[in-house]
Amino acid sequence: LEPQYLVAGIQRIPRALARLEVPLIAAVNGPAIGAGCDLAMMCDIRVASERASFAESFVQLGLVPGDGGTWFLQRAIGYERAAEMTLTGDRIDAHTALSWGMVSRVVPHDELLTAAKELADRITKNPPHALRMAKRLLQESRTGLLESTLGMAAAMQPLAHHDAEHQRRIEKWRTH
Repeated sequence: LEPQYLVAGIQRIPRALARLEVPLIAAVNGPAIGAGCDLAMMCDIRVASERASFAESFVQLGLVPGDGGTWFLQRAIGYERAAEMTLTGDRIDAHTALSWGMVSRVVPHDELLTAAKELADRITKNPPHALRMAKRLLQESRTGLLESTLGMAAAMQPLAHHDAEHQRRIEKWRTH
């Protein structure tokens, strides 16, 4: 396998998802193994059914995560747990994933899509411009310094304040 295949192929996915301006929710209903685990980690929020499991299993096949899995996984669960998963390839269940912070919640299998949709509905009730800026600040906060995040927030806040939707929602809030 040539490096350019990874760069021009599979690595386009994490790059595209990292540029996605809107929140991305993973609803994991079963085994998320290898690239499936990595894809779930690329999402902003992960909801798992009680039947879900996760494994960064590349080493068990003599491979390494070539799609950014090591970058995303440790940001979700910390370096030591990510190292354990990456270096052993061991599988963890949904409740372990919850306790490690890999998923935000575990729900009964038959309620997974409903739970993910309800979460999406709660998110999409907010103004799109505010969601996009908040997501960008979250992304900057992952790798940037406090000063760069504060600078970005200082640049975005006036844009949000002058948006017509902000004014409309303030008026609505005041009348309740």
